[in-house]
Amino acid sequence: MINAPGLRWILTALFVAPAVYGVWSAAARGRRPAAERVGHALHAVMGCAMAAMSWPWGMDVPAGPQVAVFSAGAVWFAATALSGSGPGTTRTGGLAGALPHVVMMGAMAWMASVMGGSGMSAGAGGMAHDMPGMEMAATDATSAMTLSQAGDRWTAGLLALVLVALGLRWLARAFDRARDPAGGPGPAGASALLGGAACEPACHAAMALGMGVMLVLLV
Repeated sequence: MINAPGLRWILTALFVAPAVYGVWSAAARGRRPAAERVGHALHAVMGCAMAAMSWPWGMDVPAGPQVAVFSAGAVWFAATALSGSGPGTTRTGGLAGALPHVVMMGAMAWMASVMGGSGMSAGAGGMAHDMPGMEMAATDATSAMTLSQAGDRWTAGLLALVLVALGLRWLARAFDRARDPAGGPGPAGASALLGGAACEPACHAAMALGMGVMLVLLV
C-alpha cells in the first residue's frame, strides 16, 4: 500500500514494536489477568495486520477474517469493561479506559473492509490493486491508492484525527511514566525493556499514530 520505501519501513517498525510487546504481554502468565492478556493478544494481531498493510503483498491478505477478528476485538474490550474486567474501578471508568481500544479495533475493521473489495487486478509493477471505491495513485506517489468515495474519505479523516489525538495522549503518558522514578530499579534484560511502566503506553501510541498516518494516506 505504501510506495515510499522509507515510510514503509518506518510504519512497519511502528507496528511491529507493539506487536512484539503484545505477544510478550499475552504470554506473561501469572503476572497479568487472563482478560488483559487477551487484550494484548488482540493488539499483537492488529500490529501484524497493520504492518502487512504497509507492503504490497499485504493487500492480498483476505479482508473477511480481519473484519471479523477486529470487530470481535472491539466487542471484547467493550464487554470486559462492562463486566468489570476492563481498566478502571467502576463501570464508567472501565468504559472510558476501554474506549480508545474499541476505537482502534473498529478503525482496523473498517480499514480492512474498505481495502478488501473484490475485482482486484495488479497495478504497476504488481504493487497496486484496482478496488471498488478506491483510486490508484501514480507509482511515484507516497500511497499506492486513495479512497474515491467522499463518505469514506471523511470517515478516514475523522478516524485519523481521533487516532492521532489518542496517540499523542498515550505518548505524553509514556513520557510521564518514563520520568517517574517511583518504580525503582527493575529487572534486567528484555523484561526491563518490555515490562517498564512507559512501554505499554508507548506501544499504544506507536500503533495509534501509525494507524493515523495510514488513514491520512488514504484520503
